[in-house]
Amino acid sequence: MKYKDYYELLGVDKKASDADIKKAYRKLAKKYHPDLHPDDKDAQDKFSEINEAYEVLSDPEKRKKYDMFGKNANFSGGQNFNPSDFGFDFGNFGRGGSYSYSTGGDSGFSDFFDTLFGGIGRTASSARSQSKRFTNGSGFNAKKKSTLDAKVEISIDEAINGTSKIIAVKDVNSTKNVEISIPKGIKNNNKIKVNGSKFGINAYILAKVIIKEEDNRRVEGNDIIQKEIIMPWDAYFGTKKKISTLDGSLMVTIPEKIHSGQKIRLKGFGYKDRKGKKGDLILELMVDNPENMSEEAKELYQKLSEIGG
Repeated sequence: MKYKDYYELLGVDKKASDADIKKAYRKLAKKYHPDLHPDDKDAQDKFSEINEAYEVLSDPEKRKKYDMFGKNANFSGGQNFNPSDFGFDFGNFGRGGSYSYSTGGDSGFSDFFDTLFGGIGRTASSARSQSKRFTNGSGFNAKKKSTLDAKVEISIDEAINGTSKIIAVKDVNSTKNVEISIPKGIKNNNKIKVNGSKFGINAYILAKVIIKEEDNRRVEGNDIIQKEIIMPWDAYFGTKKKISTLDGSLMVTIPEKIHSGQKIRLKGFGYKDRKGKKGDLILELMVDNPENMSEEAKELYQKLSEIGG
């Protein structure tokens, strides 16, 4: 079994006060809340670990027992140990040093938690406390409600830096203004769940976030697709072109004999998501003619037309 370092999970010192622990928990619970990561199992697992850590460190008796156990064994996070060596008798060892056992607990937390606390799980008062934290800390009530779909459009810059938007949501026969907080790095078409009771709506609002296409740019996953216009002669002979990116300007080499619709990928110049992962900038080249030509340029084009014919 692996030892869990609850202090490390919450990012607090072992001497942290109750207030520090509560503050750290709320910050992380908001960051990894499942409603903000509906398809992200890693974030959901992280959220469960955070709740488990807070369940122990926010309870004086559990924290004292946990601290005593860790101190006596001098454990570090992730270290394997045999529960039976510490007075926990839960079965026989199997192959490769593994073992199987049953605590009989239904806490909804890890085997480590159930082992250390005798499988008692959460008491009724603890469960009520957890439910309250779930509501007040993350903004969602455990009571099942209906859901209203909505849509909110933001610019690429707003997606990068995060923003808040006021949208009109129709509830039965009335329309209410609802503020949607959008975290930086949100992906296109992701949904944000908001408790409508804050705005007099007896339902959840599931807002789909649309990152608008602008300045010949659009977001696809973590990539930025950007259209770039080049002249026919540059498409044939190749050239160097100054490109505007999210990180500033960049000189890019356009290869010779390129065709309209061909793409150039610039690694690491794309969109950064909430996990810090950054995609690529993909230049979609469009060969175009100049809107205005000098007489000399027209004559050259005319000669090219005659030669080609």
